[in-house]
Amino acid sequence: MIRAALKNSSWLMSEKVFTMALNLIVTIVLARVLGPYLFGELNYVLALVAIVTPLTALGLNALVIRELVDNPKHETMVMTTVAAYRLIGAAVGLLGLVTWATVSDLGIDERLSLVIIGSAATLQAFQVVEYFFQAKVNAHYVVKMRALVVFIAGTLKLTCVFVYPSLLAIAIIYAFEYLAWGCGYILLYRIKGEAKGFKIAAINWNYGLKLLKQSFWLVLSGLAAVLYLKVDQVMLGELVSKDAVGTYAVAVRLSEVWYFFATAIAASFFSSLLQLKNSDNNAYHRRLQNLCDGLFTAAFVIAIAVASLASTIVPLLFGSEYLVSGTILAIHIWAGVFVFMRELASKWLIAEHLLRFSLLSHGAGALLNVILNLIFIPKWQGEGAAIATVLSYAMAGFIVFWFVKKTRLMALIMTRSLLLPFTLWARYWGFLKKTLKLS
Repeated sequence: MIRAALKNSSWLMSEKVFTMALNLIVTIVLARVLGPYLFGELNYVLALVAIVTPLTALGLNALVIRELVDNPKHETMVMTTVAAYRLIGAAVGLLGLVTWATVSDLGIDERLSLVIIGSAATLQAFQVVEYFFQAKVNAHYVVKMRALVVFIAGTLKLTCVFVYPSLLAIAIIYAFEYLAWGCGYILLYRIKGEAKGFKIAAINWNYGLKLLKQSFWLVLSGLAAVLYLKVDQVMLGELVSKDAVGTYAVAVRLSEVWYFFATAIAASFFSSLLQLKNSDNNAYHRRLQNLCDGLFTAAFVIAIAVASLASTIVPLLFGSEYLVSGTILAIHIWAGVFVFMRELASKWLIAEHLLRFSLLSHGAGALLNVILNLIFIPKWQGEGAAIATVLSYAMAGFIVFWFVKKTRLMALIMTRSLLLPFTLWARYWGFLKKTLKLS
């Protein structure tokens, strides 16, 4: 099982490396050609779309994996029912975006871009197929499909920005990317799924409501999580300018691109964690500690490397207009330490049936982020938003776990991981003194 999980993670990470490289090229070109203002407008729109994305997921992602692992014979019902409910959630999210586009003071291109991208993003409801392959610990089909879509969309974006560099034209390509993903998911499940596609007759509305009740807290926590992930860009656009959004977005793109590694690792080991929980509780706790240690170490190394190079590399890649982005990145990257560990904690909350706490933690993070953004953005603009992000992530991904008795086990596990640099140094220093004494 561990070998299969590692192989699954390697596929997901290989895709991310490819996607990271291509998206970095696309981001550099878009940022340079469009300039901070237009690039800021684009990211303002994308941030608004991201805020309603949890309504498409409905907190059902990990629950789908659990249901497919526990009830493989009910695959058709599970997959079709979840897809149907996710489509309803996506429609509600789209309605929210259309309402915002109607009542806000956005420009015509921003409004049209918001509606176009938001409409195409509804097909992300079929991302449920990804979790089907994760439950089977066999992600390479999805990886290949998404990599192809990313390559085609990236090529189109690069072509468009030189031929017709406008917000609306690029928004249409982003919409195409969402559409292609959605159609790809549907096609993959039809070819590789045991049920050979979604069956409308298999929808079980009562079963879906049962799952939705279980995921209710995850839906709210997902909204809170995305709120403190993306609200900083929206608030920068409202409190400062679209130029500030553009310079901040460059830093955030380079910082958040690493988060997928944590998602891939936590998702790939989720099935094996569930099995260990039911068979060997001590091994289950050891696995949790080992995974948390690994996730922290990866995030810590990434943060040190990126923070050290940010002020030099960012202006070199993006130009002098984005000089401040390097400083923002050097701050924002440290949020990844808590994001990485939080990915494991999220899976643990599901395994332990503590979904309500997910809302408490993300809600605390979102509230703190909004408050700190209101204080810091007028004073320090993008740098202030980055500081607010790190502090709010620390709250949602670690500190709040100490507040509730049932979650202190995970708080203790994360504390041990956070202390790793000190414990390892203490061991090394003790070994060094002993060696010198012996010599």
